[in-house]
Amino acid sequence: MTNEKDLSHIAKAVALANANGNAVPAKFASLVDELKQEALAEKLVVEHGVISASTRDIEDETNGWKPSEEVDFDQDENLVDMDSVSLSMRQVFES
Repeated sequence: MTNEKDLSHIAKAVALANANGNAVPAKFASLVDELKQEALAEKLVVEHGVISASTRDIEDETNGWKPSEEVDFDQDENLVDMDSVSLSMRQVFES
């Protein structure tokens, strides 16, 4: 029963599309344009490969990755409470 219902919906959709000359409704025009652009970009990459990145492209992408200050990796040593360290470990730090 559901197959017949599904087929009737499909038949109605096909009849409506044929009646409109298979024109895309205006509300979907931007979606169709976007899909066409994606298909063209994919075809370009498949046929011609990917364009190599220039030095400027890499610098643009990595802009902002560098820390504003130099990272002090020894900073955690300044935060160690030497009173909570065992005597043998304290001697290692003090020598």
